[in-house]
Amino acid sequence: MNNIFFFVIKLIIKKYNKMKKLISKWLIGNIAQKFETNAPYELVIEKLTETVKDNSFAVLVTHNLKETYVKKNLKIADDFEYRIVQICNAPKSHKALSKMSLDMGIMMPKSIIVARENGKTTFRFMKMKPWMVSMMFPKLDIAPMSKMVTKIMQKIVMETINKAEAYTKKVA
Repeated sequence: MNNIFFFVIKLIIKKYNKMKKLISKWLIGNIAQKFETNAPYELVIEKLTETVKDNSFAVLVTHNLKETYVKKNLKIADDFEYRIVQICNAPKSHKALSKMSLDMGIMMPKSIIVARENGKTTFRFMKMKPWMVSMMFPKLDIAPMSKMVTKIMQKIVMETINKAEAYTKKVA
């Protein structure tokens, strides 16, 4: 009897987890937007910094996880590269904090991840659906800003890819 009970519980949990994943995918979608290019990693980092500036943002800091892991004597693959590039548009962030809410700071700065994966250079950034952000800040009309920020992040990534690939073709 106990075996049947545990079997049924396991089955329910398994079905629940599948249902939870389906509902999450339907409601939330892909929060991590991912893009890739064949352009060399260091060139992409250089072009990203340039593109961020071209779009009225600044690179605040770049967290180089390869360097961090090496310093901590953590085992990494020989080709491991992973940087978190944090960017900010000071006038826009100032407006959000001073005119909307200091709570907006939890959404700042914006991060773009640049990594090496399967021989390619990849980008990731967070794309939250506007209704999700609106739920986080129910007293603010933040959906339009959320859409705008997502468009800018995608524009920066796409421009970086285009610049890096054009440069790679030019020197080849």
